[in-house]
Amino acid sequence: MMDETIAVLASTVARKGKEGLTPTAMPNVGLYKVSQCIGLLPETYRPVVSLILQGEKQLLVGNEVLTYRAGHTFTAALDLPVLGKIIQASAERPYLAIRLVLDPDIVSDVTLDMPNGASDADGKGFGVHPADRDLLDAWSRMLRLIDRPDEVRIMAPLLEREIVYRLLRGPQGAVLRQVGAADPKILPIRTAMAVIGESYTSPFKVEEIAQSVGMSCSAFHRRFKAATGMAPLQYQKTLRLYEARRLLLTEPTNASSAAFSVGYQSVSQFSREYSRMFGTPPMREIRAVRLD
Repeated sequence: MMDETIAVLASTVARKGKEGLTPTAMPNVGLYKVSQCIGLLPETYRPVVSLILQGEKQLLVGNEVLTYRAGHTFTAALDLPVLGKIIQASAERPYLAIRLVLDPDIVSDVTLDMPNGASDADGKGFGVHPADRDLLDAWSRMLRLIDRPDEVRIMAPLLEREIVYRLLRGPQGAVLRQVGAADPKILPIRTAMAVIGESYTSPFKVEEIAQSVGMSCSAFHRRFKAATGMAPLQYQKTLRLYEARRLLLTEPTNASSAAFSVGYQSVSQFSREYSRMFGTPPMREIRAVRLD
C-alpha cells in the first residue's frame, strides 16, 4: 500500500514538474525533478522537509554523508550549507521529490499543542528517516490540490499543519522541533548561525559569538557542532568555500577574485582548502567548466 502511494505521488511529480525545482499553487510546496546523475551547486538549505519518491540523492553536511531514496524524508531544521549530488536518475526514471519549506510559526504552534514538545538542546538539526503511511497520506492529499486550484486557499494551510503534525509524531520530531524560532534552547544557536552567515567574509572569535548569545564557549561549541555537524569556524569556512564554488561555476571570475570576495586573504590558502573540500583545485575546475 505504501509503495502504491509513493508510485502515485511520483507519477504526479513526473507529470507536473519541470526539470529542477517547480513551484506550485501551494505557497511552501515545490516539486523537484532531475533527469540525470549530476553534482549540484553548493547551497544553504533553509528549514525544509523533502519526501523522496524516486531515485537517490546524497548530501554532505559537515563531515556527515547522508544517502536517501524513495520513501525517505530529509528534514533540516537550521540554515545548513550542503553539497549534494543525484546518484540515481535517468531520463526514463528521473529523481523525483516533494519539498515543503517549513514555517517556524506553524511548527511552534503545532508543537505547543502536543505533549512532550521539549527540544533536545544538543540534538542534530538534520536527519533522514522513512516516511510512514499517515505522512504519505497527508502528502497525497496535498498534491491533489494541484488539480483543484479552487481548494488551495482553504485546504493547503490545513494540510501543511497536518504534515508538520505527522512529522512531529514520527522519528523526525526531534529534528523538527528545533525549527520553532522561540525555543530558548535552540534560539542561541540559530542566532549565532545568522550572525556568522551575515558576515561570513569577516573573521570572528568563537568566544565573542558565544558571549553574545549568553553561553559559555565550551557549551556553545558543543551545541553548535551537535546541531549543524560542524564547529563554528568550520561552518564559516564551508559558507565561504560554497559561495566561492558557486561564483567559479556560474560567474565569469577567476580563483583570486573568488577567494578575496569570500574573505580569504591568501589565494594559496584558498586553493588548498578548496582542493581539500571539493577534490580538485579551483583553476582546474574553472577550465573543466569552460571546456564544457
